[in-house]
Amino acid sequence: MMLHVPHILLPEANWKEWAVIACDQHTQDIEYWRRVEEFVGDTPSALNLIYPEIYLPLDENRVNKIHKAMCNYKATLVDHGACFVLVKRAVSGSERTGLVVAIDLEEYEYDGSESLIRPTEKTIKERLPARVMIRENAELELSHVLVLYDDPDFSVIPLNIDNPVYAGDKVYDFDLMEDGGHIRGFKISDEKTIWEISERIQAPGLLLVGDGNHSLATAKSFWEKIKGTVPDNHPARYALVELVNIHDPGLTFEPIHRIVRGVDPEELLKRFNARIIEAPSIETPSIEAPSIEAPSGNSTTDLSVTGNSVTGNSVTGNSVTGNSVTNNPAADNPVTAHSIGFITKERRGVLIFDNPAHDLEVETLDEVIDGYPVEYEHDPEVVEKLGKEPESIGFFLPSLKRSEFFALIKKKGILPRKSFSLGKENEKRYYLEARRITQ
Repeated sequence: MMLHVPHILLPEANWKEWAVIACDQHTQDIEYWRRVEEFVGDTPSALNLIYPEIYLPLDENRVNKIHKAMCNYKATLVDHGACFVLVKRAVSGSERTGLVVAIDLEEYEYDGSESLIRPTEKTIKERLPARVMIRENAELELSHVLVLYDDPDFSVIPLNIDNPVYAGDKVYDFDLMEDGGHIRGFKISDEKTIWEISERIQAPGLLLVGDGNHSLATAKSFWEKIKGTVPDNHPARYALVELVNIHDPGLTFEPIHRIVRGVDPEELLKRFNARIIEAPSIETPSIEAPSIEAPSGNSTTDLSVTGNSVTGNSVTGNSVTGNSVTNNPAADNPVTAHSIGFITKERRGVLIFDNPAHDLEVETLDEVIDGYPVEYEHDPEVVEKLGKEPESIGFFLPSLKRSEFFALIKKKGILPRKSFSLGKENEKRYYLEARRITQ
């Protein structure tokens, strides 16, 4: 079976200091992590059990401190026994429902094979050894991994969880630090309910890793390293994750934009086989949308370039609907183009690819910029700021359509790195639940 019932460990108090955002967030914002450190102080916190990526490359002294903190904390954390935890996270005006479980790493492969649990983005294997070094001597596991399942009928977890079976045993209820919203957790320990949930999850036959794939790949690599030298049911065979229904109304898909620095932006723009729709002035606060002739067919489409940023808004027919430029969808042979916004110190506009060779805008862009030093950013305002610096250029990408996401992965296998983000930075999973991974 794909799911395993973990023994969940939680703190007794100081919840707000304990829960910390995913280690791969705010990698360009040292002030964020300094604020977290100041807020936590000497209070026991998950901050002391993780390695924020802003501090890479790996410092062995920091790793040793993590392992020492795990040893100290394991005696103070409360063991809630074998259970799942139903999570309700309210942030940015909506609420997301998740289920903390453990998955069987024997059912997961990070190379894009036909495994039951699959990555959605390319795994950079060079990133794994440093992470394995942290895990191999770790006694505890915390997780920021989000795994998606496809349940349009909400048969696994209902939208309304007022039923005491799901919400009768609250284990935490508090505000997260740094505008992370409010979070509630409910322990599910009833064996019949756990079995029913596990069976329903198994039915669709596919789980997709939405966030934290490199952390999951690290767990897999470590398990493969020790497998054969430990019992088959060793705790390291499993990994803690939060399951989220892709149809959950509180789940959003956000683009991850690109910044290239230390280049001549004009020379880089020449490398694109694309038309450029130019914004008249870099300082103009609002620009009338230029008219774009569809590559074929008899319709004309409008591309919006408004405010102080160009975000590559999509245009279908005569309305802004997604992030591709297409002629009338009712036409017999609709032609789809790609639109990607850009900004430099001297200009802004949109690149229009009339006949793209790829399915996705991110593939079209990455094909050209992969050889450059690329930075990844969720916030378009940051992209705008950095893109206007000398020898820099920012690119704005569209969001993927979640309604088509499972079909897209089944068709393409693995997407390019940093193709999408599940929510904005402050909506990312916080480390909260823990489990032992040693015997």
